[in-house]
Amino acid sequence: MQFRNVLAVAALAGSTLAANTSNNSTLTTATPAVTKACSFSDFTATASDEVAQVAACATAVGDITIYGPAFGNVELTGVEQIYGSLDIINATQAVVLNAPTLQLVSGTLNLDGNTILATLNLAQLTTVGTLVLNALPALEKTGLTAGITSAENITVSDTALISLEGINVYELAIFNVNNNKDIETIDSGLQSVTNLISISYNAEKVDVSLDKLTTANQVYFQSINSLSAANLTSVNDSLTLTSNSIDKIEFKKLTSIGKSLTINKNDNLEELDFPALTKLGGALVISDNSQLSNFDGFPNLTTIAGTVTLDGKFNNGTFDSLNRVSGGFNLTSTGELSCSAFDKANKFTVEGNELCSGAKDSTSSSGTKIASDSSSETGSSSSSSATSTHTSSSKKNDGSSNAASRLTALIASFMAVGVAFY
Repeated sequence: MQFRNVLAVAALAGSTLAANTSNNSTLTTATPAVTKACSFSDFTATASDEVAQVAACATAVGDITIYGPAFGNVELTGVEQIYGSLDIINATQAVVLNAPTLQLVSGTLNLDGNTILATLNLAQLTTVGTLVLNALPALEKTGLTAGITSAENITVSDTALISLEGINVYELAIFNVNNNKDIETIDSGLQSVTNLISISYNAEKVDVSLDKLTTANQVYFQSINSLSAANLTSVNDSLTLTSNSIDKIEFKKLTSIGKSLTINKNDNLEELDFPALTKLGGALVISDNSQLSNFDGFPNLTTIAGTVTLDGKFNNGTFDSLNRVSGGFNLTSTGELSCSAFDKANKFTVEGNELCSGAKDSTSSSGTKIASDSSSETGSSSSSSATSTHTSSSKKNDGSSNAASRLTALIASFMAVGVAFY
């Protein structure tokens, strides 16, 4: 199993999240009064009769943990609301979790390390603070019949889910789906994600549909087959697409990215389409996409506030509206696109250092263009050589003149001596 993304996600999840969320993601925080029997303080159940104490309460208050190998089924029929967290962890003999009446968990609902759990019945669950489904290698369906409509964070990791259904939240802080080896579709009605969207290290055939998503913060896509985000208009942080089998990356309505855009190691990628993107607040990296022959998909991009790195087998490429690059500009093309051809087609200002390496020519400079002309380089070298030769010749001529003057003076002296003797 691969968990390459877990540390980064944990760090982000540990950061402070927004206290108030809009639409239907605002959770009920007021804790109701309950009887002593239904007030649980760090309660851990290791046997079925202890789980029954929780199930006997329509409303339970406190953090509840169900743990250990004593359960064949975890039976929670009867409990409707838990004001606190519910952790079901390492129940290694549990095959079924039955909680058909559960509607709300105000804290975290965490199912982790239940290695043969195959059936979830969460038919009425609509509200949860954080949902974590982790290390559930036998689980093929979420069991979220009504669908979650209110949550702050959702993480689904290392399951046998074939599709991710029942996630109908409008706004989340974190949406993280990783290491689900059998998942084929991820279709979510999410409209906004305020911290992180990460879909990574799942089955390479997974198709992702986020067509209701309009705004996001940090976005990371890896190992996906297709992507649709037809209404995404802004990414406040960075957008990364790496190691996907996708053949076209298309964001029709995306107008701005607050930080960097990285597109690399997508072996089947043939086309980029960012027709509305006007501003990039950080670096642009397009590299190691073996089938991508051009980077013409940014017709209205005017400013890039970081360094540009373009590396691939490019046959052509232009930035029709680009005015300024605040960082450096590095272009490496092993295709037909030469540095001189790129320079003729693009007239933008680069404030940092520039490097261009084409199949036919290369140069590095610190000017405002990616000019690369082999003949001008040769001419410059020849001119320098000529200047050097000219300087050397002048020194030799000066030496000869001095020697002649000394010889003339010497002859004049001998003549004067001769006249004197005469």
